[in-house]
Amino acid sequence: MIDITKFGAVGDGKTINTAQIQSAIDEAARTGETVVIPGGIFVSGTLNLHGASLHLEPGAVLKGSENLVDYPPQDYVHNELGALRALLINRDCDNVTIDGSGTIDLSGKSFYDTTVKNVPPSRVPFTEEQIAECTYPIGTRPSQCIFFHNSKNITLRGIRVIDAPCWTISFNECENIKVIGATIDTDLNVPNDDGIHFCSCKGVIVSDCNISSGDDCIAISCITNWGKPCEDIVVTNCVLRSCSKAIVIGYIYSEIRNVLITNCIIKESNRGLCFMCNDEIGVIENVRVSNMLIDTAIRAGNWWGNGEPIFMMAVKHDYHIPAEQQPERETAYAIRNVHIDGVTCMGENAIGIVGEHGNIREVELRNIDFTRKPSRNLALKGSTFDFAPGRVEVEIPETCGLYIGGEADVELKNINTRAWSQLRA
Repeated sequence: MIDITKFGAVGDGKTINTAQIQSAIDEAARTGETVVIPGGIFVSGTLNLHGASLHLEPGAVLKGSENLVDYPPQDYVHNELGALRALLINRDCDNVTIDGSGTIDLSGKSFYDTTVKNVPPSRVPFTEEQIAECTYPIGTRPSQCIFFHNSKNITLRGIRVIDAPCWTISFNECENIKVIGATIDTDLNVPNDDGIHFCSCKGVIVSDCNISSGDDCIAISCITNWGKPCEDIVVTNCVLRSCSKAIVIGYIYSEIRNVLITNCIIKESNRGLCFMCNDEIGVIENVRVSNMLIDTAIRAGNWWGNGEPIFMMAVKHDYHIPAEQQPERETAYAIRNVHIDGVTCMGENAIGIVGEHGNIREVELRNIDFTRKPSRNLALKGSTFDFAPGRVEVEIPETCGLYIGGEADVELKNINTRAWSQLRA
């Protein structure tokens, strides 16, 4: 075990310890030992793990610097977020564990003007309460705070991560990943501060986590490599709260397959469980969802979602991803072989399944109990689904509990939908 204080790190919450902690990491990478962060607040800029593991002792805080200059741009360019700026980076190195009962504080709000809110165009004027739910305006910030790329056998266990300025933890083209017993708590006004994002990964287990984030809690996509699938994913025993989508499977050109989601509670989320892909190139297949409690509450601001507890969309996307990134792929369907069984949900909008020309196939909803409840924010976007990043518009009656469109092939068994007034009668 290598204690960072032996290399001169000072846990006073003020001293910048980047060089000292990096020296400890470099030694650990050479010897195979684990770097220990003891009790105290240790401020740092970008650290490259080079395959070294970290252990955070009780009372330990690894705190990201509040100065952007301490996060120099790396030579990795993300398809959507641009040049990588991060606190912790592990690239091309295997067998890394970050564990313990300490905290990683990413100092996210320091990169925003928290006195200003980004209020989007709306059908009706915003109240002060609704303005308070909007995002801070986006500026330059660390983009992917804890970043893994092309790595195998990665474990995050027991740690607490707070206040991300953008994506909190991202795994990119990694294999054999375990995130167990982690707590992620990010500011609910910070845009894009996803909890965990898996991009083109294989063999993932997320269990026993508690995630509250201003964007997606758990996202499964192929953003960093559209041509490489993200597959063999298990999410279980988690409690999730999101200003956008609690769990989202797919995005633009992503190819996602073999996903199990079970025993999760989704609460106070703008959208609960979401499947989304382009109408022609994106693919989502072989997904099983069971034993879930979902509660949606529409949040005002530039968040994706409009209160849908369960939503599938396979429609044309109109977004800023360059056309040259489109992979060479042909498929006769977009979403296929999805089974959702045993879900109790309350939501401020209907359950929705919308594709185009029958490109959603072999979907089964079984044992779904849904109560549609009143909403103070539905009028902001109107009685419709949110198809972002597409531009589809569908009017959804406020009495609707389940909407299926675009010739989607859906089998329904034991579906119970009701209005809030019926529940309280």
